[in-house]
Amino acid sequence: MRNIKAVIFLSVLLATILCGCTKESDRSSYPQEDFVMVFYCAGFNDLSSDIRNNLEVLQKANLPFKGSRHKLLTFTHLSVSDSDFKTLTPSHLVEISKDFGKIHTDTLLTIDKTRFATDPAVMREVLEKVMELYPGARYGLVFSSHATGWLPAGKYNNASVLDLLQFSARRNAGELPLFRYNENPDEPRVKSIGAEVKIQDNKKYSVEMTIQDMASAIPMHLDYLLFDACLMGGIEVAYEFKDVADKVAFSPTEVLVFGFDYSDVSTLVSDTPNIEGFCKAYYDSYVQAHHDATITVTKSSALPALAQTCKTLFSKYRVNLDALSIGSGIQPYFQGSHHWFYDLQDILLKAGISIEDMASLQLALDSCISYKANTPRFMSITINTYSGLSMYLPGAGDASLNGFYKTLAWNKATNLVE
Repeated sequence: MRNIKAVIFLSVLLATILCGCTKESDRSSYPQEDFVMVFYCAGFNDLSSDIRNNLEVLQKANLPFKGSRHKLLTFTHLSVSDSDFKTLTPSHLVEISKDFGKIHTDTLLTIDKTRFATDPAVMREVLEKVMELYPGARYGLVFSSHATGWLPAGKYNNASVLDLLQFSARRNAGELPLFRYNENPDEPRVKSIGAEVKIQDNKKYSVEMTIQDMASAIPMHLDYLLFDACLMGGIEVAYEFKDVADKVAFSPTEVLVFGFDYSDVSTLVSDTPNIEGFCKAYYDSYVQAHHDATITVTKSSALPALAQTCKTLFSKYRVNLDALSIGSGIQPYFQGSHHWFYDLQDILLKAGISIEDMASLQLALDSCISYKANTPRFMSITINTYSGLSMYLPGAGDASLNGFYKTLAWNKATNLVE
């Protein structure tokens, strides 16, 4: 009788263990879904060697093990050198993991060499492939390339009105718009949304997209979107992506060519990605090595409240705002004559808003910014005021931009440009 009881007891115990194992291996039992991070590199330009360095650092980091629920993917389109753009190269979506201590790579998708990573159609194709391979996961996206904030494609390098009309016509026809590729050795070598080089008729052209193009090309909702690219830290950018990502991280100034610090990329590939911790590590390493950095992380859920506050203030101080110009002493975030990026808070401060209204603005900014940091200087720029976000100054003397600016989600929400 005791033996039968023992058998029954062992059977029950074994069943309990087996059930426990089944629950442990059943994906639905986990408190979080799998997490997939995509490092999207549009580097068919003079940043190719710097992005290769970033990838080398990333591969030495604490990578997910092969078969892990956490996935680290890279999509890279790189030129063979920083100056050879005649030799076309394909781009690849690759999963990187560690397998028994060694780096393991799986190529998941190859894009033809005649296509560009800065083509919104390519971005959508790549990200839809990610969703197909890892359905139901949570996602994060890091974008590395040149960039020029919210500006229309080609504007930063002084595209003409005819160029901009050509951009619209080619895009509407389903073709890639092209702009003359700017090469100025006298300007600082920095990471200045996406610009890849296309050779046509022995001339260099730039393949670019707008922030609206990019936002429309992202098919999934993101936990975070990190821009390792210049001048993206504007309220216009944050607001355009507020329905795409829970958090957006970026720099209001340019980003030095070394890029972000990917040695601790594991903080971005987990059940609880720590985007603030990653950005703090980048800032701390830059202060030690290069002494020039700005960084901001915004929470998208709080942006509508900031927009409502700003809409009220823009209306209330309209006359003073319109009177502000390049010479008004507002904190800049740009080099040279590219005067489209000023500190959001300092614009309103120079417009003479009251103490009470400034307190309201500060509260709204504090609610939507989860981390920010800046060095006292960035290259030639002295930073005395740092709200964490740049903004367009309508009175800066570039009325040709106002029509495009009215198409941005931020302007529709606030009427900065009437």
